[in-house]
Amino acid sequence: MTAAISESQARRFAALRDSMAAVSGLLEDERTIEIMLNADGQVWVERVGGGMVAVTRMNRDDAFRMLRLVATELGLELGERSPSISGKLPIWGARIQASIPPVVDGPVFALRKPARTVFTLEDYVAQQILTPEQAQILRSAVRARRNILVGGGTGTGKTTFANALLAELAELDERIFLVEDNPELQCAAPNRLQVLVQPPHYPWRRAILDALRFRPDRIVVGEVRDGAALDLIKAWNTGHPGGIATLHADSTPLMLDRLCQLIEEVIPQAPRALVAQTIHLCVHLERDMNHPARRRVTGIDRVVGLGRSGEWSLERAA
Repeated sequence: MTAAISESQARRFAALRDSMAAVSGLLEDERTIEIMLNADGQVWVERVGGGMVAVTRMNRDDAFRMLRLVATELGLELGERSPSISGKLPIWGARIQASIPPVVDGPVFALRKPARTVFTLEDYVAQQILTPEQAQILRSAVRARRNILVGGGTGTGKTTFANALLAELAELDERIFLVEDNPELQCAAPNRLQVLVQPPHYPWRRAILDALRFRPDRIVVGEVRDGAALDLIKAWNTGHPGGIATLHADSTPLMLDRLCQLIEEVIPQAPRALVAQTIHLCVHLERDMNHPARRRVTGIDRVVGLGRSGEWSLERAA
C-alpha cells in the first residue's frame, strides 16, 4: 500500500482481505485465470493449461461481507433493488461480476484476473494454436492496417489473442486509442491512450466518439457489446483503419451477424454492406480440452463482401 491510501481505506482493505481468505491465495497464484463462487458455496478455479476444477468452499457470510466491501469501494449500491455489481476488484485488479439474492440463491461471483504475460503470435505458433502461415497473415494484416475482429465464447482467450495482435504495434510509430471497461488490453506502443468506460456515466458510444477527438491512428475496443458497434464501424471506415475488437460469437459468419445485431440496438437495420466493407479479417477461437493449450483457432477468414442474397462472402485466409 502506498502513502496515498488513507487509514480508513487501509482498514477496509484489511477487512476485504479477511473476508476473502478462502480465495486470496488463488488470486495471488500466477497460474490462475478465473475464480468462480457458486450459490452453494463451492469455489471453482481455472488455471493456465487446465480446465475448471472445484478447489475449496467459501463461507456465505464472508461472501456477503466481501461483496458489500467491494461495492463500497466501487461506489455502487448492492441490495435487493440492485442485486448485481460489475467492476474492478480492489487490491488485486481482477474483473468482478457478482450477484446476491433474490436473483440467486446465495452470493456468487466470477473473478477474471488480468493477464500478466503478453503472448506473442510466435508463442501461439509454439503452442500449435496458430500455424506459421496464419501468424504471418495476421502480422501482415496488422501492418497493412486491416480491421480485425476476434470472436469466440466466454473463456476462449479473445482478449489474450487481441493482446498478441497489439504486440505487433509496439514498434510502429502510431497513436493507439484503447477503449474497454476493465484494463485487460496490454499495448506496449509508446504513444497510447487507454480509456475505461463506466456505464451509464461514461458509456461505450461516448468513449468511441471521444476517441476521434484525440487524434488516434487506430482505435481498439476490448469488447463490442452494444450499439457502440455502429460508432466503431463508422470510425474504422472514416480515416482510422487498422482497429482491433473482440466480441462473443460462435463462428466467423456469426461474428458479423452479432455485430449487426448490436448495431440494430440503435438503428432499425444494420448497414450490412458497410460492415462487409469495413471488417477485413475475422478470427474465431474456441475452447478445446483435447488441445494441449485447451483452445484453438477455428477460422481466420477474410471478408470479401456480400453475396447476391445479402449473405456474408468469406474466404479462408489459411
